[in-house]
Amino acid sequence: MSEHIAEDIRAVFFDHDDTLVDTIGTKWAQHKHIANVYYGKNLSDEEIREHWGIPLNELVCALYGTDDVETAIGYTMIHHEEFPKHVFPESAAVLRRIHAAGKLVGIITATNRFSFEHDLTLHNMPRESIDYTQTADDTPFHKPDPRVFNPAIAWLEEQSVTPNQVVYIGDGLHDMHASLGAGFNFLGVETGLVTAEQFKEHGAKSIPSIANLDS
Repeated sequence: MSEHIAEDIRAVFFDHDDTLVDTIGTKWAQHKHIANVYYGKNLSDEEIREHWGIPLNELVCALYGTDDVETAIGYTMIHHEEFPKHVFPESAAVLRRIHAAGKLVGIITATNRFSFEHDLTLHNMPRESIDYTQTADDTPFHKPDPRVFNPAIAWLEEQSVTPNQVVYIGDGLHDMHASLGAGFNFLGVETGLVTAEQFKEHGAKSIPSIANLDS
């Protein structure tokens, strides 16, 4: 179906933030707003970049300088709808095409279940074309630790799919390290913080965005 997805690939898993949806564009603004209003802290892009990609519960504590994760998460929920993520234009169509081609489709993300389900509903993502989902709430491990994929691998075994028949598509080097460590294939997308040159330096193939999967 695509030069980027080999014929022997049976399952295509996606990262969510900055792969299927543009998170940096709005959520960095949200974190800056919360840090300023509730913690009197002026967050810089450099501070956010340093911690970007870790699970939300850890991220808010690191960014706001607090150990009270419950309160910090509460602030993100209060302002959640003021700073909505924007879906990349081709995301829904790509998921449908891959599923229609007979591949299993999954989304594995470090965001929590509440935020993820909100995004799926907000952007009218094609749930009928998504066979598997996994959030930070479903495992104690997080990328770049390959054990983050243990629940997915267990599910794949039920489908008689082996890790080498899977490709994981994500925007970060932590995505790359985790997926390769789990035995998956990896394809980078350049819609996050990692450039084509940086992916290449680490021996990974990449494309500008998931819209290029069909090319």
